[in-house]
Amino acid sequence: MNIHVPSTYEVYRGWQSIQGTGLEIGTAVLLVMAFGLAGSMVLFLLPTFIACRRGVHNAAVVAVVNCATGMTGIGWVIALLMACVMETDIQRHTRLNRHDQTVLGGP
Repeated sequence: MNIHVPSTYEVYRGWQSIQGTGLEIGTAVLLVMAFGLAGSMVLFLLPTFIACRRGVHNAAVVAVVNCATGMTGIGWVIALLMACVMETDIQRHTRLNRHDQTVLGGP
């Protein structure tokens, strides 16, 4: 019985390039890892992006909660809820103007 065990060099050469693409396996792995990391960061910072896009009055608070406790999962959900529920700058401005009008006796 003759069993061929490939050498380390043979294994390396076999996996070195992806067939038809011309990319070395190391380059492909690095590209997948880079895109995966970028996608993970966007997903992790999603509550902060939502808070900034909505114009939440205290978007910095959402960012701090997201960055400090977001990796627990529960902190990320809390930051997402804060980003979606907190008062926006426009709502706050309208509320304060309404309050000033009632205090000053305006229409």
